Amino acid sequence: MKQNLLKSLSVLVLIIAFSAKAVAQLIPTLEMRRADLPATSGFGTSLTPMTSVLWNDVANSNNFAGNSPEINVTISLQNQQFTGLNYGGVLPDGTSTVQTTGLVFGAGPSLATDPIVFGATPYNRYNIIGEYGGAGGPTNSMFTSNPKAIGGELGTGMKVSGSNGTTNAAFEVFTTAQALYNGPNGIGSRVYFGNLVLRFNQPVLNPVIHLAGLGGSYRYLPVGLTDIPSNYVSTFFATELELVNTGLTSTLMSGNQFFQITGNNVLNNNDANPNGGSAVVAGETFNNFGAATGSVRLNGTVQEVVYRVYLQGGTSSQFAWSVPGTLIANATRDPFTGDIWYAAVSLDKPTQQISGNVFNDRDGLVDNNINQSVGVANPKTNAGGLFANLLNAAGTTVIATIPVGGDGTFLFDNVAIGSYTVQLSTNQGVPGQPRPGTALPAGWVNTGEFGSTNPGNIAGNDGNVNGISDLANPIVVGSSEIKPEVNFGIERLPESVDFTRVIPSPSAGITMILSPTAAYPLPPLTGSDPEDQPISGPLTGKTVVITNLPNNGTLIYAGNNVISGTPIPNFNANLLTVTFNGPAQASLQFNYAYVDASGRPDPTPALYRLVWTGGPLAITLTNFTAVKNNCIAGLTWKTAEEINASRFEIEVSNSNSAVYAKVGSVNATATNGKTYQFNYPMQAGIQYYFRLKMIDKDGAFKYSDVRSLTCDGKGTIITIAPNPVIDQFVISGMENGKNTIVVLAANGQLVKTQIIPQAQGYVNIVNLASGMYSVKIISEKGKVTVGKIIKN
Repeated sequence: MKQNLLKSLSVLVLIIAFSAKAVAQLIPTLEMRRADLPATSGFGTSLTPMTSVLWNDVANSNNFAGNSPEINVTISLQNQQFTGLNYGGVLPDGTSTVQTTGLVFGAGPSLATDPIVFGATPYNRYNIIGEYGGAGGPTNSMFTSNPKAIGGELGTGMKVSGSNGTTNAAFEVFTTAQALYNGPNGIGSRVYFGNLVLRFNQPVLNPVIHLAGLGGSYRYLPVGLTDIPSNYVSTFFATELELVNTGLTSTLMSGNQFFQITGNNVLNNNDANPNGGSAVVAGETFNNFGAATGSVRLNGTVQEVVYRVYLQGGTSSQFAWSVPGTLIANATRDPFTGDIWYAAVSLDKPTQQISGNVFNDRDGLVDNNINQSVGVANPKTNAGGLFANLLNAAGTTVIATIPVGGDGTFLFDNVAIGSYTVQLSTNQGVPGQPRPGTALPAGWVNTGEFGSTNPGNIAGNDGNVNGISDLANPIVVGSSEIKPEVNFGIERLPESVDFTRVIPSPSAGITMILSPTAAYPLPPLTGSDPEDQPISGPLTGKTVVITNLPNNGTLIYAGNNVISGTPIPNFNANLLTVTFNGPAQASLQFNYAYVDASGRPDPTPALYRLVWTGGPLAITLTNFTAVKNNCIAGLTWKTAEEINASRFEIEVSNSNSAVYAKVGSVNATATNGKTYQFNYPMQAGIQYYFRLKMIDKDGAFKYSDVRSLTCDGKGTIITIAPNPVIDQFVISGMENGKNTIVVLAANGQLVKTQIIPQAQGYVNIVNLASGMYSVKIISEKGKVTVGKIIKN
């Protein structure tokens, strides 16, 4: 926003403000005040995150008072795309400073020709919102501080100039166009630089973003030409921002004619020749205006705001970005330029609020703390869809309800004086009605809650894991009280992998190691966990529990007999052996579960089964089909053998995940060649996945292949066999023509593709690691069928 005849220092003022101060506005605001920030130059270039306290502007008059509890904001620059830049400016004390990124605090273009290429002048780390260095800077009327402002209140509330004690403050940031001087980005291109992150110390509601000075230019006069405007050569650019946060929308509050909000993007709508000035000034030699300035409200609850930062080249530029003078003939050039901008924040003054967070608590209450995992902050989540229900003190009646934000935060505003509890659930409450059931998305479980008489930045739990804050100590809200940190911990359960392996018939007393490194390699105990081991693999170093001992042998770990139900920490497959009783029973099997870092085992333990040559499996299917009949799924299966068979349990999933629910059971008849049927009602618009759990009389079980149906179309009758897979599997029942087979690992990574030009074909996966995989079958007509396999 400062300009010089030989260059324009474009100043983009990004001010995140949440206050509106018209006379008619009665709600106070919290704002950054100028008196807190350094007023003199020379604070140099920096990448250190900076924090500012927000002060209470009681009467919207820029007379600030303290606020309790303290709310502050920290600004940081992350995911830098440009490194190796030399900010070689000299500080006022004579020392030099070097920064190496395209985004930086406290820097600006050099004001004179600098012998150091990429030389920069240190600027204030902070400055007033309207700092420009001359006429044409932002004006008060371009900003709206209060998110609730309407009508005549729009365009009020921020003070861009005046004494330090009564003027709003801002953080200064620099986007260096010089980073692009020797790159492939031509005139009019748009380049990503990194992220601007603003993090509040507690969730906040509806912050307003103020932007000033989105645009600038660089000009030079070729040597020997007359010093008139028409002889100057110019390049134009503007910093632009894209909101990363999900679940938030943006609303334009006020701004100048260049300020544009498109979706959640803050843009300059004068990209032909944006310049550093926000206001048009008559009589200037050059067109020094065109910088977008204004205010935008973010609608929703958020604790961390993330913007992607871009530099957009002006389409009227006569050269791309900024280039050292040595690269342009007959020119005297400053070696450095870029876009200066400022960031500030203000908020609506909270009255009475209850807020909190949902943490992905990977270790549960092992560390007695839902906020952290053994000293490392747990990430936040909404698990794909959760509600926070504000309840009365007894936890019986819903007072209010709100969705948990995409960043895992929630906030109840204008809460009446009284005592409350909070429930976390996928079920949204209805105010005035009884509390709904407490539930989490499939695969998630509660690990703990915190919310007592005086919550606030407190780690720990309430001692009763139930998805409801401490009923014994309700949250007491008094006049003007803010209650943050009503926190919940949730995590996902682990998954253990079934194995069936054919081995040579063992003699009585023979011992084998259940390890792939043994002389006769056997599959190791394997599993996955979203928090601890996202990709399915051996459970080395994890905790394992044997839930059922072998029916025909003895398990020994580290020289001791395994005790059913006793966890084995720091598991080592080379220490687990099985000693066989003999070949008479033709098989040996046991069940095991992966126990995650929170101490929770897989609720559906896996079956580990060894069958020797000639030994039959308990139940052998010859086919399993699923056919739609007027939105009824007709499941039919036929057995070849039913030795020691007990029953078939029908399981269904509507998310193609590993989480299935039992929806019915059919008893086995012990009759070979028997055909069974089961009907299941379906709803429109949902893809269903069916499988059979085939259970022996001794409790051992295995799963069938998966079949998929939808009420809206024709059901798939595609089979994948065998499953589990050792080296290869065959897909049958596809459409004739070109079928594309896609194999994905548990983390979604593509590991194999193959074309099968007919209705049946083999897929070889001998080189893939053991674990669970998704198989996507895409017909030539675009029809997609998805199944799952387990690779032994």
